[in-house]
Amino acid sequence: MTTANEITIKNSKTKKKKTLQNAPYLRIEKINKWYGENHVLKNISLDVKRGEVVVIIGASGSGKSTLLRCVNFLEYTKNGKIYIEGKRITKNELLLNKTRQDLGMVFQHFNLFPHMNVLGNVMEGLVHVKKMDKKRAKVKALALLDQVGLSDKPEVYPSMISGGQKQRVAIARALAMDPKIMLFDEPTSALDPELVGEVLTVMTDLAKKGMTMIVVTHEMWFAREVADRVIYMDEGVIIEESSPEKMFTNPEHERTQAFLKQILPPTN
Repeated sequence: MTTANEITIKNSKTKKKKTLQNAPYLRIEKINKWYGENHVLKNISLDVKRGEVVVIIGASGSGKSTLLRCVNFLEYTKNGKIYIEGKRITKNELLLNKTRQDLGMVFQHFNLFPHMNVLGNVMEGLVHVKKMDKKRAKVKALALLDQVGLSDKPEVYPSMISGGQKQRVAIARALAMDPKIMLFDEPTSALDPELVGEVLTVMTDLAKKGMTMIVVTHEMWFAREVADRVIYMDEGVIIEESSPEKMFTNPEHERTQAFLKQILPPTN
């Protein structure tokens, strides 16, 4: 016979499970960041749903990249809270190592190991962080290189490939850790214009496959076509957030309007 206490415990567990399922995949609550006296992030709060692509736009120095680095705990915030799947992430180093695997990060610059070939760069984390045997790691790394369109480059060294190819290697390396969320910090800003498209194509394919993504970019085409939500930041504050259609056709805030007027081609 089930007792009242057992029913209460069971209902409590069910309620907790539902709460976690309904929680945002990533939640940022009122984080602040200073560099000396420079207050670069000011009470930033943001929810990201599972499978959502959030694009952050804004002028250089608005805090976009710093926000991503704080989410990945490459920078520490003064206060505020960060949750993944309803669980708060703390500064415990052992937990942070696991958290950083869950948050794949792709930077402006590729940060590849020059003494390793393309395959070795992708395998490195699998072998030394995930402790995967080299045979399995090689199979997985080759599959990821194929996914980013570099199946013909495993033995080539970074110095012998283009910037766009290097960035695709960097994406494959991040994906090798099986991240829950991918963070892209202006991944095309260091590329020649003709190489931008190949990187954005890989990112678009990831979005179509349901990868949860936060992307800092100046590529307004990507924001328009791929984002579920666009956020405009200025001076360390989220000024406005909306669907791409609304953001680019009818932004509400004067600061957003002024920014987009500077970077978007005039309409006829």
